[in-house]
Amino acid sequence: MLKRSSYSKEFKVKVVKEAIETGNKSLIARRYVLSVGLVHRWVVEYEAGKFHKRRLRRNIALEESH
Repeated sequence: MLKRSSYSKEFKVKVVKEAIETGNKSLIARRYVLSVGLVHRWVVEYEAGKFHKRRLRRNIALEESH
């Protein structure tokens, strides 16, 4: 059985920004040896604000703990 890969939020954002800037998800997927479907999903999640919300929650939690 294959082990599922885990990617950092920073890596995902880098890939998403390149995909958006170039307008070519397939090219970016090949560049990073990822599936086009995965890149597409990350772009959709990024545009929906998924990557931003977690960061905001974590920053709020850190501010409240100090």
